[in-house]
Amino acid sequence: MTDFTMTTDADGIAVITWDCVEKSMNVLNWDALRTLDGFIDTVIADEAVKGAIITSGKKDFAAGMDLNVLADLRNASGDNPAQGMFDGVMQMHHILRKIERAGMDAKTNKGGKPIVSVLPGTALGIGLEIPLATHRIFAAN
Repeated sequence: MTDFTMTTDADGIAVITWDCVEKSMNVLNWDALRTLDGFIDTVIADEAVKGAIITSGKKDFAAGMDLNVLADLRNASGDNPAQGMFDGVMQMHHILRKIERAGMDAKTNKGGKPIVSVLPGTALGIGLEIPLATHRIFAAN
């Protein structure tokens, strides 16, 4: 089971829902990040999709990054843990930038699709970075 799911309604609005079923709050791991990346690619590429909403299936949006991800970055980097951490952060940055640009033309900064976040409750760490990359944030407590 994946932490992110995506549905698209009849109006062409994709809803990407983050819900770590086995956890009390959403935390981001590598598999979930790859899934989110794939969903963003789908939103951008599918002409039937007009825009997307990123939200949570829980009462809070997210607690941040799963700390095991940081340990994995360090452990996989061999003799240069700083480079491994940097490379991992840049992978995350690439996905956040993709959300921000949402298919905009690189020369004209036009086009693209609106991506918004709807935040119930708390958003921390990468759980705040994701909404900050979207075009609008709607928050509720």
